[in-house]
Amino acid sequence: MAEKYLVHLDGESMEIELDRDGEQTLARFGDDDSWHQVDLQQVLASGLYVLLMDNRPIELSVEPRSRLSARVTVGRHRLEAVVERWRPPSARAKRRTVTKSGKAELTAPMTGSVVEVLCSVGQEVAEGDVLMVIESMKMNNELRAPVTGTVTSIRASDGDRVQSGDVLAEIEAAPVNGDSDAD
Repeated sequence: MAEKYLVHLDGESMEIELDRDGEQTLARFGDDDSWHQVDLQQVLASGLYVLLMDNRPIELSVEPRSRLSARVTVGRHRLEAVVERWRPPSARAKRRTVTKSGKAELTAPMTGSVVEVLCSVGQEVAEGDVLMVIESMKMNNELRAPVTGTVTSIRASDGDRVQSGDVLAEIEAAPVNGDSDAD
């Protein structure tokens, strides 16, 4: 089964689909319908990699910035790269929805098992903080706070099996600059 990723290179975004077929990996880029054989190999224990694309080598230098981002140098071109799991646009929008009551929901983006709950009720969190880790298809996926605020409920525990779309936690969104309940 193919996996999709959204790759941002210096502000330009592209979908990449990867399909592992036994010993080989195939990739499809953006709107291109053709598949390309790819293989990424690290040179010793350095930041240097060789990407074989349809058996043509491309040298890459990779400087990790965070778990999901890196500075990638290809020849004389230096690019800032951010990689995330692809989600349908409607799912991305739904993850960031705040209800009229000011609550935001952290939902499971896929079916999997909760590996670790990293937050507690009453905890103040910032948008982007890792709140949970779920395992799906032998990969750990960090679930991040969709808004800045206070965790008001946690509906999952370590080891729970969750389905895509399940609400895992609720966060009371902090007022945005200038917002106030008082008139």
